[in-house]
Amino acid sequence: MIFNSVCEEMRSDALKLPKGENVKVYMRHSIRYDNPPDGDYSNLLLTPEGIKIANEIGRNLDLEIGYMYSSPVMRCIQTVTEIARGAGIENAKPKIAEEFAALKGLRHAQEDLNIGWYVFYYGLQRHETDKTGGVTIEEVVRPIIDKIFSVKASDDKLDIICSHDSHVVTLASALFDYKTGINGENWCRYTEGLFFTGVREDFTAYWRGEERHFRNWLM
Repeated sequence: MIFNSVCEEMRSDALKLPKGENVKVYMRHSIRYDNPPDGDYSNLLLTPEGIKIANEIGRNLDLEIGYMYSSPVMRCIQTVTEIARGAGIENAKPKIAEEFAALKGLRHAQEDLNIGWYVFYYGLQRHETDKTGGVTIEEVVRPIIDKIFSVKASDDKLDIICSHDSHVVTLASALFDYKTGINGENWCRYTEGLFFTGVREDFTAYWRGEERHFRNWLM
């Protein structure tokens, strides 16, 4: 499959995907505007460059788009609709899923315990619950994986799910033991994500050149 993310590893992983099967991509949104001084980035939209990149991903796809899902945050919706527009689908309306927006335990850790953003993920990855407010990575990632595979797959189609860097990092950490630094080193990039094939009880995941198979994982 051709998937022209700005990330070289995503492009390479796409070429390894089996032909004739359903593929799901779980990705971070495209390039957005920079954080404002007050730090509230919840309503930030895609930049013109971000829109162009999403369009080009869709334009170069060689697999028909199937289901489209998104976090309710507008830049994620934009990313899906612009990919679809590039593929010739006008006025696409991705389904909204809260599971692709909020991470279990994050708000409590930040607002009630004053645990920093990157520290939270650092703790998740290393099973240091004093840095996560007590939540484990298994608890955080299970509802995401369940939702990814909740829709019946259609053969030879690409299902697109657009979420956030926090989700991509958490999935990569849980599935591939991926580690980021306590200050955000090795963080996820725009339009980066994971590919999935298979079904909930028997799936394969692809991330940064690695491929791993999971059977009855966290079930």
